[in-house]
Amino acid sequence: MTPDNMEKVREVFAETLYGRFPRGLVFNPIIVKPDVDYYGDDYVRVLIVVDGDPDLLDANGNYGLITELRDKLEIHGIMEFPSPYYIDKDEYLYYLKRGKVDTL
Repeated sequence: MTPDNMEKVREVFAETLYGRFPRGLVFNPIIVKPDVDYYGDDYVRVLIVVDGDPDLLDANGNYGLITELRDKLEIHGIMEFPSPYYIDKDEYLYYLKRGKVDTL
């Protein structure tokens, strides 16, 4: 995955998340990491740092999220499966201070 594709993944995630979830949540940073699964297939890990009330990340906002993201990414020629995961801002800062963000 090229750096341009990684930036496009980040942009698509940001646009989609801000469109789906209510105001009051901030998704920053959104970190994109290409990876390979157990079977040798390429995929993209997306770490989403959330600042705000975690109760606003409800199931309704996540319903159909992967399908929507895959459709948007495919338009840009990005075929790797997106695998998002969320982390609270305070927890992220804890890892950042210890230089362990790459382990997330």
